[in-house]
Amino acid sequence: MKAENFFTIIAANIRMHYKYTLLPGIALLFVIPFVYGTANLDCLQSADCLERMTALIGISMFTPLIRQEHSRGLYETIAFRQVSLGFIVLLRIVLSVIGSILLILVFALYMRFCGCSFPLFPYAFRTLAASMALGFTGLLLSFLVRNTIGGYLCAFCFYFMVQTGKLGGGFRPVTNGIQFALVLFLVCVGLAIVCFGKPTYC
Repeated sequence: MKAENFFTIIAANIRMHYKYTLLPGIALLFVIPFVYGTANLDCLQSADCLERMTALIGISMFTPLIRQEHSRGLYETIAFRQVSLGFIVLLRIVLSVIGSILLILVFALYMRFCGCSFPLFPYAFRTLAASMALGFTGLLLSFLVRNTIGGYLCAFCFYFMVQTGKLGGGFRPVTNGIQFALVLFLVCVGLAIVCFGKPTYC
């Protein structure tokens, strides 16, 4: 693939997806200080805020990445393009990871500015892992149910199961640290999305 074609594909995907990923994530971050409070939190309270609230941006950053491909007519057109859907999905995931990193770091810096006390980069990295677990769940299940709204609902159900402790502590990385179960989950779901996750129509 020529370099100019590659950059054209990147630019096109950024234009198509920023309003479905970045804008909802930014809106959520603006709401968090009013819902949870982000001033003068200690280490445990900061971890709880990042894990319960900030990690939710993963649902908006990853779940709608194949929103266009759920349309049968559009997918039949996309199926004939030279670039495979797997490559496009991988590219969109990379862009969403970069966007998530930037949003999480900005919000973590904002919390530190507001007097919160916590290790910045370790907590930001753990928050990214939590957000990717939520987002990958929504994205994979949106593949399976062939519907983005269904992916959102499944991701929120997964979120509530994590918060109630029914999945154990492995999926609460900001509080409990990165555990092997979470790493294995992210790797397996990510591979399933890129290799096998594509809409199929009868």
